[in-house]
Amino acid sequence: MNCFYSKNFVLKFIFSLVIISHFTKISFAQWGFTDTEIQSVAQGQFVNLLNPNTDTSENIFAGLFNGSVDGNSTQFYSISVIPNPVFPDTTYTDTTFIDGNPSSAVLYILNNYYPYKSNYPPSLNNINHQASSIQLAIWKFSDSLNIITVNNELIKSRALSIISDAVTNSGNLNIPLTFEIVSDISPEAFLVKTTDELGNGISVNNIDLLLTQSYGYLSTNIVNTVDGYSESVEVIGSGVGLIFATGNCVYPQGSVFTNSSSLNRRCLFLAKPVIGRMNVNYDWGTLPVELTSFTYSVSNRDVFLNWSTASETNNSRFEIERLASQSASIHNSEWTNAGTVTGNGNSLVTNNYSFTDKNLSTGVYNYRLKQIDFNGNFEYFNLSNEVEIGTPSKFDLSQNYPNPFNPSTKINFSMAKEGNVSIKVFDNTGKQMATLLNEFRSTGFYTIDFNAANLTSGIYFYKMETNGVTKVMKMVLLK
Repeated sequence: MNCFYSKNFVLKFIFSLVIISHFTKISFAQWGFTDTEIQSVAQGQFVNLLNPNTDTSENIFAGLFNGSVDGNSTQFYSISVIPNPVFPDTTYTDTTFIDGNPSSAVLYILNNYYPYKSNYPPSLNNINHQASSIQLAIWKFSDSLNIITVNNELIKSRALSIISDAVTNSGNLNIPLTFEIVSDISPEAFLVKTTDELGNGISVNNIDLLLTQSYGYLSTNIVNTVDGYSESVEVIGSGVGLIFATGNCVYPQGSVFTNSSSLNRRCLFLAKPVIGRMNVNYDWGTLPVELTSFTYSVSNRDVFLNWSTASETNNSRFEIERLASQSASIHNSEWTNAGTVTGNGNSLVTNNYSFTDKNLSTGVYNYRLKQIDFNGNFEYFNLSNEVEIGTPSKFDLSQNYPNPFNPSTKINFSMAKEGNVSIKVFDNTGKQMATLLNEFRSTGFYTIDFNAANLTSGIYFYKMETNGVTKVMKMVLLK
């Protein structure tokens, strides 16, 4: 996605967010109606790099932009690597829906680095260098920037450190929810909920409510929230309809601002929370997803999950959750997210889905699907049987993945019985370049990581030796 930013121009946009809640009757979606002005460049500096959108070396500003949302000051990072803008830019027109939420890695950076947080070790002394490093790290995830092409060694080194931190610690992050409609005790009523970016309840006055596509009406059309919650609002005279709530709420860091009036998408990440005009709408009386089957099969260390639906309403996605119930090598008794499969929204025909959970350790596992609406409502579907990953029947060394790779890759191997195992890397002349493993291992499936940051591009070979068994595989390092 190509994005572009400038100062002294006004973006008018509609911002679309997925909202998470904990009830199953009501669905809703969130967006904003704000005037966003980008006023000037802020902290950062120009760096020379290979622009992934043009494949040419260019001197580009990497850093923050000063701006405002509905007159409230804030700052932004850009989403794509774009050459210097021409000021002022007057090519913007009204709004478009965005393509989706930022990745977990980008959200981690925005949540843990400048300007949202300014006290974190280690940090560069020069704030312009620091902001430039953060922007470069974001571009790595949002626009596939090759950080190695950056000519400033200090900034490049810091950006690589930020990238490594994000990859290691980002997990599964979502944009925080700040404006929701939640169910009340009464099935005929709802509440409006408002929070800051940390989930703390905040008070918001004069939230407008509107019921459409219904013969009914609401008990009130204006509410205030106090410490996060409004009074109960009753839906009278109808079990269906579309309800809107509009108010001045918090846009959290990571929110995306976009404009599609030109050929290239022009997009920004919000770097600091800011108050802006938002609208929440939800469908009063949404039908659930009808699941007709949920089955599995096993091949070596991989579990293949398959499920089908007969109908879907407002279906955003399925999150696949795994529980390791019995294993000598796994001590996690909590459900963990194994992956996500996109839903089909609204459908009255059969839809088939599949997901592969790869490279599992020996043990017994349970699986369940967490079906999530676009509004954040969710429902669980459990696999009826446990899934067992047994001990390997032979010694084996698998093809590394990814391949080609840069600079890291993973290598799987299996031990049919316990013993010492060594895995070494050689170049194409037979010279040993690295020892990845040389130790005793029990029977089971294993995965090791190989980082070739210190090697040059080329063809390499890795060899496994154990219990009289030798196997050699080829891999390609492409920088």
